[in-house]
Amino acid sequence: MTSEIHSLFVLLLALFTLGATFLALYSIANAVRLRNVRISWNTGKLNGYPLFSTLFLLSIAGIIGLVFHLQLEPYYIIFGCYAWMGLSWSVSSYLASKSYITDHGIVKNINDPSQTVAWHQICDYVEKPQAKGSEFVFIYQNHSAMDENGTDLIRLELNVPDRKVSKFEKVIALKIGRSMMPVSDTSFDIKMIE
Repeated sequence: MTSEIHSLFVLLLALFTLGATFLALYSIANAVRLRNVRISWNTGKLNGYPLFSTLFLLSIAGIIGLVFHLQLEPYYIIFGCYAWMGLSWSVSSYLASKSYITDHGIVKNINDPSQTVAWHQICDYVEKPQAKGSEFVFIYQNHSAMDENGTDLIRLELNVPDRKVSKFEKVIALKIGRSMMPVSDTSFDIKMIE
């Protein structure tokens, strides 16, 4: 019975490792496929890195160090799979958490097409300065999900770090600045915009 449980555990670990590898390859392919990227920045919670995948990878690195120190050779392959799974998860999370500004629009998450907005879809936007950058709220039209009035307006929130704000504002001025101007230096509740 113990041998069967161990075999099932190893099979599940191999499947999860394979799944994490495919997710990392999918994220890398989406990142490589992006064209004309003007600027990008990390949006992860841990100094720009994704929190959970980074903590998982650091934990596995510590456990692998302990396994090598204690010379537990039967566990080398198992923890090697955990390390590969953690590395794959970290790569896919890192790439998915980056925000990309391209000549064609805003890509907030490369693995989620609903968080990609073309410049021509944007109807309005608001900039609100914050302590570590600015928060931009874009209102855009989703033509694929029209409501009974013929339009479906959706909002996209984007936090831009201080070091990227001026370059981001230049891209906005170039792409949509001719047709609209931002609302700034006014008192309003940004959560009320819906």
